[in-house]
Amino acid sequence: MKNILKILVIVTISVSIGFGIAKFNLIPNFFSKSQQAKSTLYVCPMHPTYTSDRPGDCPICGMRLVKKEGSKNAKIVERKMPMDMEEGKEESFKLEIDPAKQQYIGIKVTKAIKKDAKKEIKALGTIVPDETKLTHIHTKFSGYVHHVFADYEGKLIQKGQPLFTVYSPELVSTQEEYLLALEAEKKLKGNRFPEIDKSQSALVEAAKRRLELWDITDEQINKLRETKQATKELTIYSHVDGFITKREVFEGTEIAPHETLYDIADLSKVWVFVEVYEVDLPFVMIGQSATINFQYGGEKSLTGKITYISPVIDPTTRTAKVRLEVNNSGYKLKPDMYVNAVILSDVGKQIVVPTRAVIDSGERKIVFVKSGKGQFTPQEVELGPEVNDERVIYSGLNEGDEVVTDGNFLLDSESNLETALQQMKTTGGHGGHKM
Repeated sequence: MKNILKILVIVTISVSIGFGIAKFNLIPNFFSKSQQAKSTLYVCPMHPTYTSDRPGDCPICGMRLVKKEGSKNAKIVERKMPMDMEEGKEESFKLEIDPAKQQYIGIKVTKAIKKDAKKEIKALGTIVPDETKLTHIHTKFSGYVHHVFADYEGKLIQKGQPLFTVYSPELVSTQEEYLLALEAEKKLKGNRFPEIDKSQSALVEAAKRRLELWDITDEQINKLRETKQATKELTIYSHVDGFITKREVFEGTEIAPHETLYDIADLSKVWVFVEVYEVDLPFVMIGQSATINFQYGGEKSLTGKITYISPVIDPTTRTAKVRLEVNNSGYKLKPDMYVNAVILSDVGKQIVVPTRAVIDSGERKIVFVKSGKGQFTPQEVELGPEVNDERVIYSGLNEGDEVVTDGNFLLDSESNLETALQQMKTTGGHGGHKM
């Protein structure tokens, strides 16, 4: 009887243990089925419209993804190829926004076009005289000024116009030597000794040459030959056209050969110096044309040409001086005047988009490309120079691609706000998020 009872106890314990094992084996299956019925999504706290079925980092901002049960306003459709997963490449994604929400956000798109792009460089310019057309007036002999005709700075002087008269004992002596040489040549002409004729002619030419070296004109020398009288006062004439920019001649003053008496500037052509920032220098070349605009209205624009680019950069302003040559008919451009200069640089045939279509985060330059009905894909691009209100795109876009120009910063603004608030409630703030 006791043996029968032992057998029954052993059987009962075995059955209980087996049932318990079977029971515990069923528990994981139960929870597994429950989890399969309720899938877990991971969302970025800063970009709640981005969701993923596995943990990781947000491809937009790099923030650590947190668990979330989906999004009701927008969703991200992930497209990740096995090769990308193996190589660890960044996931590509699309934003899906329904048409009603696009209108609410104010999304507008335009096509990327290919055209001849011209970069416009604007700079402030200052007018200065053309240094190659500056003339310094001075005499090559000493003397005393008697009468002044060019008597104020700024006066317009024509070539051949008298400037002042001067008395010079040295000049009077040279005139008398020339007259004596002429008289002796006349008396000795036709004698029996040809050597004497040649010698006397040489003296006449030497005296005449001395007058010429003192800038005495041929007309004055011929008048001296005709009148046979040395003049005490010699008139000095201008041999150029221009404006008097400096005057050091006054009646009764003594003058010497080393002194500059007048500066005369020919302002029919002037220089315009503009300062160009170093970032714009690669687009500036000698020979380019530029437009000169007056800072006041009513005057037509003038055209200049770049003739010089400074080889050094100003360390304070980070600019280089660029010189333009401009024809100044009518003398509208005056020294020290300020003007606005516009330099057009031909960048060539390039793909361009409106400047506002580009989102520049510093490290990345992104545009949103319309990839389907209600779908937008962020595309990284390589930027070129700005041309007016457009931006050249060197790579990343094709001609005809539709890019977002308005609303690109607010593609998911409404859903971001609502989902972010909910996420803060469920997580208790940002303490559980990692950048």
